Amino acid sequence: MMDGATFSPAANTANTVDAEEPKRLNRRQAAKVRTRQRVFDSAETLFKDVGFERATIRAIAKGAGMSTGAVFANFEDKTALYVAVFGHPPLTPEQGRELVVALRRSHDMLEAFADEEGVPELLASIKAALPPLPVKAAADA
Repeated sequence: MMDGATFSPAANTANTVDAEEPKRLNRRQAAKVRTRQRVFDSAETLFKDVGFERATIRAIAKGAGMSTGAVFANFEDKTALYVAVFGHPPLTPEQGRELVVALRRSHDMLEAFADEEGVPELLASIKAALPPLPVKAAADA
């Protein structure tokens, strides 16, 4: 028989297997995780190389070495896959243009605060995210 001084269920719950290490997957679960990751990696590469519109489920599946069924078994559609990869839905061309304009304006405004803590890093991030200006537009600016 144990008393509260030697056995404390509340204190012992933090030492359960689930709390100390992640749950182990069986072979089928592990295979599903690997398949999902291969699809994810293929989609990420293809979206970066050709963009959302030109990327196809068939090309994503081919890049992963899988069937299109494997893609659809893991992701509802191309948009869901894009969201899984990038964390947001794909932008329309209009949204992309508006975002570039907003980032350029933000960059220009933040330059006045370039000596403030964290601002140089923010300016560098904005500059890295922006596409380069065309040569003619850069000369006009």
